[in-house]
Amino acid sequence: MNNLKSKKLLASLIEFISYHIFPFIFIFVHNLNNYTIHGFLIIMIAMVALYKEYIITLNPNKYFHLLYSAIYLLLAILSIHSLNKFVIILVFVQLIFLYMLKYLPDSYKNIASLIEDFIVPSFMSIALAFTYMHFISINFVVPLLLINLACVMIDYFEGTRYDYLQLIVLSILSFMLFILNYINIWTAAIIIIFVVVMSLLKKYQKFSQPNLFYRVIGNIILII
Repeated sequence: MNNLKSKKLLASLIEFISYHIFPFIFIFVHNLNNYTIHGFLIIMIAMVALYKEYIITLNPNKYFHLLYSAIYLLLAILSIHSLNKFVIILVFVQLIFLYMLKYLPDSYKNIASLIEDFIVPSFMSIALAFTYMHFISINFVVPLLLINLACVMIDYFEGTRYDYLQLIVLSILSFMLFILNYINIWTAAIIIIFVVVMSLLKKYQKFSQPNLFYRVIGNIILII
């Protein structure tokens, strides 16, 4: 039990770090590093990561959600003059999305996965980028959404014709983003190779990892 708890806490830490990988590398690569670390934002981001990877597994009830939200709102009030209101709301919305997962029926499993593995990670990184860059660049958002979507595709890959069609669509989309100068040719190629290799390993070698594993690697790929 303690071992499982430790793994979940470690996963929360890695989840927290994963939100920062691409935003901070993007900032440094483009010489936008004229910023200071925002303590309240770090705590808010950590609350989301902790809930997503650890607390949600404890099956929290509505009273815990109210308490957790109250803590967040207290942080929001304390940071209202130093943190962008859009960012405060955006991060809180992700927390609300995670609360909703508890109440979604099993028939909405795909939607739950989309929220947990695509929407929340994407918008957490966007919130960080907006805070430290003071603007949002489409050259940041588009590749981020692409790689997070690709990681979800790996999760659902089962080797059907539809799955292979998705790989083709992703390859075409990556090439189009290169043509539009959102990513370079090496990044496009490596994203395609990464998704294809991970998908085939999953099908033929039974090599299946959590979405967090794929997202960490994917965000590092975007650095190229």
